[in-house]
Amino acid sequence: MRDSYSRRRVLRAAGGTVALGALPGCTGAFGGRESEPVRFGTLLPTSGALEGVGVHGQRAAEQAVADINDAGGVLGRPVELVAKDSEADVDASLEAYESLVDEGVVGFVGALVSTISLALAPKAAEDGVVEISPGSTNPRLTDAGRSGDRKYFGRTVPSDLLQSVAMAKIIDSPQYVGADTISILALDNDFGADLADAIASNVDAEVVADARYDPSASSFDAKIAEVFTDSPDAVAFVSVPGQEKDVLDAYGASDYEAPWVFSAGLLGTDTPSYYDGFYSASLSSTRTDGHFNLSRRLSDIAPLAPFSVNAYDALFLMAAAAEMAGEATAPAIADTVRSVSEGDGHTVSVGDFDAVKLLVESGRSLNYRGASGDVDLTRNLEPLSSYLVERVTDGNVERLELLQKQFFESGGDR
Repeated sequence: MRDSYSRRRVLRAAGGTVALGALPGCTGAFGGRESEPVRFGTLLPTSGALEGVGVHGQRAAEQAVADINDAGGVLGRPVELVAKDSEADVDASLEAYESLVDEGVVGFVGALVSTISLALAPKAAEDGVVEISPGSTNPRLTDAGRSGDRKYFGRTVPSDLLQSVAMAKIIDSPQYVGADTISILALDNDFGADLADAIASNVDAEVVADARYDPSASSFDAKIAEVFTDSPDAVAFVSVPGQEKDVLDAYGASDYEAPWVFSAGLLGTDTPSYYDGFYSASLSSTRTDGHFNLSRRLSDIAPLAPFSVNAYDALFLMAAAAEMAGEATAPAIADTVRSVSEGDGHTVSVGDFDAVKLLVESGRSLNYRGASGDVDLTRNLEPLSSYLVERVTDGNVERLELLQKQFFESGGDR
């Protein structure tokens, strides 16, 4: 049973549990840790192909807990973080999730991969544990993780339905690609398949090829040839950081030539010469004040990997919801998290948990604008978001247009 675990259990750092009271700025803040801690967890890929993204997300969640504890914790109680490695694998994640439940977490940041979140969401709802994903974008997650009228699954990234509309605009618009025909190349998993289907549904151009790829394949030459069999005007590419490079390098070494339109998170500081003329529909979060604030706090690992800022926001929102509800339980957090994320309340942001506590104490509402943006959660506990249209020109990433939330609310009229 989760309540049978003593506080000493969370000191087992070798088992993946981080005692955040020992982080800089937290020591001694709670009078010898006499209060029972509030336990949150992380379930991120801190090993394997997505290790870079997962480790940065873990550091961001740790920073959120450090900021919360510096402000006196949640309801006067210290916050401890139980960290588990998802290994970007469903079976490993299910086992790690059970460990989180056993160690008494009321909510956790994760999973990153949509396939894993789809597997975990019904279990979290059944167990009464809040799950907030910093990176799972599958449209099916909009309705996942419900128990009666309560939704235990949320996310700080928007649904891929929005991304598909943004990518379709880039593909169809004469001011950008203006393609008549396209090929779609996507990861061979739930994320890739569902986003590929959404792109095909939203694009006006004719889809002449719809291919899937395994990032662990030994060669991608045949896959690239499949994509270009009918000489498409452009390629819509769906992948995640860490699983895109080899297939793109195979294209770069080939004689084929066409602009590619990337899904979010794939344009970083490394832009090979063959990226010139490529586009991306990228989340616009990197330009927020909260993002720069968090980047300064984590300057040793800057620039932050994709979805790191979303991990910070996920942890902060759960803690703020518990503070507002006056109860550090999963049902209270699930019922309150939307109210602290949006509305006309007083604005708080990265590192402002002291302000959260003062606002709650004075009976005022709050509106968290975080490292990833406004994070205004809908009734399905997911945000709408603005997207940037970006293009690589001479090795530099140009920002061409900001598609505001209203663009998607109006159905993405192009």
